[in-house]
Amino acid sequence: MEYFGDSYDVVKRFLLRSLGPTASWDAFPMLTHEVSELDLAAFEEFLGVRIASPGVLAAEVDRAQHLRVMPNRLYVFLDPDTGIKLKPCGGARSAKYVFGPELVDLCLDDPQRLVLVFDQSFSRNEEREQSMNDKLAYFYGRGVHSFAYLSHACFVVLSASRPVLDSAFDRLIETGLPASRILLRPRA
Repeated sequence: MEYFGDSYDVVKRFLLRSLGPTASWDAFPMLTHEVSELDLAAFEEFLGVRIASPGVLAAEVDRAQHLRVMPNRLYVFLDPDTGIKLKPCGGARSAKYVFGPELVDLCLDDPQRLVLVFDQSFSRNEEREQSMNDKLAYFYGRGVHSFAYLSHACFVVLSASRPVLDSAFDRLIETGLPASRILLRPRA
């Protein structure tokens, strides 16, 4: 919580309100340490979300249970410490990531679901845009449509439904956000 309210959180708030202005968002902060109920309430209030899984995501935690979304919940925000890692890893490092297969399952579980994911998972030598292209291609190859917002705080937006994703994209562009900040996966 030492970073709560920083510029990343401001961008998160903007994206949540832009992508689903009247939506009820379920948030998975993917905590790597204990956070007080008061701090969690402040996080919910600032971002306008409902925290669905307030516990710490430790290596021994059942990830599928921790990231379980209630039926009919159509707007999901995942806020991992680091970001998206396409191939699952084990141990203590795993708590810092949401994995590609988890995101695919989350989207395919309800094709009308829109998923927003904070993603800062790039190696120092890796080009951010190439990394995002690889991630978008991975999701596309598994039946999940996506686009990425590229900035100092990067995000991936996903859905198994092309119309749901297109609608989210349109709402984002209607805010005046430059389209040059969006990386799209080419349509087939």
